[in-house]
Amino acid sequence: MDKPAKIYQIKSTLFETEKAVAANLEPDDLCFYRFIGGNSSETAELTNQLCELKEKKILLIGVFRFPFRFEGKKRFQTATIQYLRMKELCDAVIYFNSDGLMETIDANTTIRDAHLTFNAIEERTIEALKEMIEMTGNMNIDFQDIETFIKANKGPLFIHTVEEESFDEPLKYLFSTPYLPNDFTDGKQLIINIGYTQEVDMEAFRQINLRLHDLFSKADLFKLGSYFIDEPGQRLKITLLVNGIDDPIDTPDDYKKLPKYKELFRKWQILAEKGKTKINF
Repeated sequence: MDKPAKIYQIKSTLFETEKAVAANLEPDDLCFYRFIGGNSSETAELTNQLCELKEKKILLIGVFRFPFRFEGKKRFQTATIQYLRMKELCDAVIYFNSDGLMETIDANTTIRDAHLTFNAIEERTIEALKEMIEMTGNMNIDFQDIETFIKANKGPLFIHTVEEESFDEPLKYLFSTPYLPNDFTDGKQLIINIGYTQEVDMEAFRQINLRLHDLFSKADLFKLGSYFIDEPGQRLKITLLVNGIDDPIDTPDDYKKLPKYKELFRKWQILAEKGKTKINF
């Protein structure tokens, strides 16, 4: 790649106000597209926005949040269609379960503070992948590694970071979250990025690697990265990136994928708007 990839994120609800961001996207950039599912009136807009981003030839990662189950069956069914549409158009999807997000707050948390907490959790997950690309280290993971990894197994993507001085409990419990996929250890491929502070010794590094390999015995290790954190003490910061996991929902029998001709028609429309061609009916 001739130039370093730029990393952006766009919220579906702010798409029109973030047109300048979308306009600056270039091939091989990385863009996170964030969407909260459940509103049926937003399905067409979701499709159009993703199609517009897809035409930029970027690495497009959807960040999808399922609605709460208490919001009703119909809303969840709508979110199922929207998730499948996102999966169809994006290179990968990071999904969050709102019912799991509820477990991160207590019952007295205000609605406003709850939304701020949920947004912050999504932001941290996005930041974990951003750091993995931008943080140079002894064994570095770059944008091309991430792109190859994601495109090898398109679909749900698990990203999570833990930071501990010691790892005394089973690693699966440390990496498990109620709001991210719970079958992450069954993934097909794995990227591990390990940060270590000044006093971490080789034995600790060896032991954590052995335990990670045991945890992911079913997955192929795609890349192992490591980097130095110039801080005192003995602390490890581990980020996992897992692909090839199952969708959280079954595809309905009546789900219809986007016809390929629609994408071609949209390109013709764009050319027509720019005056480069004319469409006659």
